[in-house]
Amino acid sequence: MKLRVLSADELRRSLPMTDAVEAMKHAFAAFSSGVATVPQRLAVAVPPDDGLLLVKPALLPGKGLGAKLVSVFPANVQKGRPMISGLVVLLDETTGEPMGLCDGGLLTALRTGAASGAATDLLARADAKVGAIIGCGVQGRTQAVGIDAVRELEEIRLFDTDAAKMEGVAAEMTEILRARLVPTSSPEEAIDNADVICTATTSTTPVFPGVGVAVGAHINGVGSFTPAMCEVDDDTIRRAAIFVDSREAALREAGELIRATESGLTDPEEWTELGEVVESSRSGRRSDHRISFFKSVGLAAQDIAAAALAFERAAELGLGVEVDLG
Repeated sequence: MKLRVLSADELRRSLPMTDAVEAMKHAFAAFSSGVATVPQRLAVAVPPDDGLLLVKPALLPGKGLGAKLVSVFPANVQKGRPMISGLVVLLDETTGEPMGLCDGGLLTALRTGAASGAATDLLARADAKVGAIIGCGVQGRTQAVGIDAVRELEEIRLFDTDAAKMEGVAAEMTEILRARLVPTSSPEEAIDNADVICTATTSTTPVFPGVGVAVGAHINGVGSFTPAMCEVDDDTIRRAAIFVDSREAALREAGELIRATESGLTDPEEWTELGEVVESSRSGRRSDHRISFFKSVGLAAQDIAAAALAFERAAELGLGVEVDLG
């Protein structure tokens, strides 16, 4: 039994964003149609610094079987260590034998960027020209790549409370993206007349004022993933058509939507799963004048779809190290 192990660089080379976006569309559709098997993820709290271990298995028939172990340790930021890390293991769908292993933190960032790329492709106005990224960590980087892949943006504005991190992203990614990267001094400046806005933070309070969101803008909210977190304010939710990766998961984990539901600002029955838009069973953008808000808390189906594509490409390109497990 041989296990292919991919390094971070090999994983990036095996998972080009345009292909990853299409893989995410398939994963969302498989989830919403019931084709994919995605059990509720298991969460293990790790004291004393609010650490969290998530165990996320999934089966996409004909595409992939596997699981992700991902840890979220916020205190790592002060230690100079990654806040999110983990592993993804891909199994042979017919025998159950392990066949692939890669970094879970990087795969999470790549597939989350691809998910926002998919949502932007399906929901943002076709003439979108200005993007905005709030939060310039690993997730913020792939958010920029995701939206840049599906729209011909002229510029992507950046904001982060850590100015050095923001400037670093602008310098590092200039050659990667088609759009011009523009650091800003405030969230308000970043979102001013922006057509596509991405939030990639773990904030517990809204990261920009909803009143400043332009008519017809599209928002991808991917940073918050617990009831205690909240990146988007009530004004935004009141003005927006709501799209989610999973209604059930959003009601359980998306802090801003949980609060808005409890206060009567929004009705989950009116939310649309992105997979339903892919399948055309429900409509996406209905008007160029309505704000659309895609809230993603992450699905294991996304991880397995991305991993299956990455290992398929890696085998074709001869990437990775094969380990004989005996």
